[in-house]
Amino acid sequence: MRTITLIIVHCSATKENRRYRFEDCKRDHLSRPHYKDIGYHFYIERDGKTREGRPVEMVGAHCLRHNLYSIGVCYEGGLDCCGKPTDTRTVAQKDALLRLLARLKTRFPHALIMGHRELTHDRDCPCFDASEYRELFM
Repeated sequence: MRTITLIIVHCSATKENRRYRFEDCKRDHLSRPHYKDIGYHFYIERDGKTREGRPVEMVGAHCLRHNLYSIGVCYEGGLDCCGKPTDTRTVAQKDALLRLLARLKTRFPHALIMGHRELTHDRDCPCFDASEYRELFM
């Protein structure tokens, strides 16, 4: 098993009035050169359904320079209707994300929960402050 030191939370950068389901994300990732699967390990749709992407044992493709030792979790959304970065998580997504992070922290207790933007400062992703989860599980 890989050594996991980070759990990185992402958004799909999808407008809140559009759908971008797991299958859409996977199809788009597979259309990129060198991608063998969806880049994320988990994907949370607007209804809270959590889909498994790459197996946790496999290196993801979601955060440059951090993929080797991280797990990527993405939620559908992140932009308001005009395309402005906004926390668009539904109640179901917030609940699903909390449950997933609790499960991952049980399995990887030393891993830090980080928002994508904390590691690559050129993005707004995940469009909310993920440190709330980091503090919750410390």
